[in-house]
Amino acid sequence: MRRYVGERIKKLRQAQEMSLDDVSRLTGIRADLLAAYEKGEAVPAIGPLIQLSRVFGSKVEGLLHGGAVAPELLTICRASESFGGTREDTEQSYAYSSLTRPGTAGHLMEPFLITFDPRVPQGAAITHDGQEFVYIVDGTVDLFYDGQSFRLERGDSAYLSSSRPHTFHGVGEKPAQMLAVVSSP
Repeated sequence: MRRYVGERIKKLRQAQEMSLDDVSRLTGIRADLLAAYEKGEAVPAIGPLIQLSRVFGSKVEGLLHGGAVAPELLTICRASESFGGTREDTEQSYAYSSLTRPGTAGHLMEPFLITFDPRVPQGAAITHDGQEFVYIVDGTVDLFYDGQSFRLERGDSAYLSSSRPHTFHGVGEKPAQMLAVVSSP
C-alpha cells in the first residue's frame, strides 16, 4: 500500500510542475524524505499527509485512496471491505489504517486506527491544519501537546487543535491502539 500513496504524491507533484525542493519548502518536509515517500521506501504519517494535501490542493482521502466517486451522504465500511491496508514505519513511530472505504469523496474528517509500539522511539512534534479527536481503544498513550504531557489510558479521549505542536507515543509493555479522527478543512 505504501507504494500507491507514494505514486499519488509523485503524480500530484509532477502535475503541478513542482520539484521535491519546492514541496519541501512549502511543507517543511525534508526533500530526501519526500523522495522516500514517492519511492515507497518510507510511509508518511498523518500530519505530513495533511501538509502535502494542502500544498497539492487535494484532500487527504485523495492521497490515501486515489480518485474518488461522487460524494456520499452515508458511507458504511464493512469489516470485510478493504481499508486500504495498514501503513507502518512512519516517522511518527506508529502504524495506521484508514477506516473509510477507499474511493469515497466528500469527507471532511478522516478516521484512523493507530497502533503504537512502545519500543519505537517517540516521533517529533508536528503541526498541521485542522482538528483531531482521539480515543484510546487499548493500552496507554502519552500525548505531548504544546509543551505539556498528558497520559491517556483506555477509554480516555482528547479533542485538540492540530495547529499546535503535538505527538503521541505508546507506553507500557504492549502496543496501544487509538482511534483518531482528523478534520480536513
